[in-house]
Amino acid sequence: MTAPAQISQDELEELREAFAKIDVDSHGHIGTDELNDLFKAANLPLPGYRVREIIQDLTKTGDLHDGKVTFNEFANVVHGLKSTEVAKTFKKAINKKEGINAVAGTSEQSSSGTQHSYSEEEKVAFVNDDTIVTWVNDTLTQAGKGTISGFKDGSIATSMPVLDLIDAIQPCSIRYDLIKVEDLTEEEKLNNAKYAISMARKIGARVYALPEDLVEVKPKMVMTVFACLMARGMKRV
Repeated sequence: MTAPAQISQDELEELREAFAKIDVDSHGHIGTDELNDLFKAANLPLPGYRVREIIQDLTKTGDLHDGKVTFNEFANVVHGLKSTEVAKTFKKAINKKEGINAVAGTSEQSSSGTQHSYSEEEKVAFVNDDTIVTWVNDTLTQAGKGTISGFKDGSIATSMPVLDLIDAIQPCSIRYDLIKVEDLTEEEKLNNAKYAISMARKIGARVYALPEDLVEVKPKMVMTVFACLMARGMKRV
């Protein structure tokens, strides 16, 4: 199986870099148990059930040999995830809704008349970036905390916006006495990030990003953190 021609050369290189991070022995393949780590390395964190579905699909089509996934198979999976018409159609439907509350309280209905229910995380995954930023800033403002300009905001390197959002979602959950706020060293930034990721998961947000993603302000991974917190925040009574 060859890599799909529709993927740009730049994107192929990015995927190769991600694959090389996991295929440390340069065997040209990885085990299915490493597939979840590979998606994270490629800035495409997926819930566990979705990774299991992908493995099942590869097995059914005969593309999975001896439990090993090659780079081309991985590239084809990524292409399929990004180009699926179902995802495109659902994204358009979600973006037409009026406000995030409408998104939180609806299920989509297929052309066959079958109604499908989606988790809050799945719904938020299809909401555009501006909507997530708006929700984050509205929530922070209501809690009397500072806002962000977007997922590239330099303040995210300190993890303070994430920690403030967690505290806004679940008041008094963050111990600010454990956080270094000013003149942070790289180690202190990482400690803040570890605490932020840990607390996000503790309050029930399904965060897949790594602390380093916050310190380095990787926009795609930062977006997933805020999206997961937004999903958690929408469950507040």
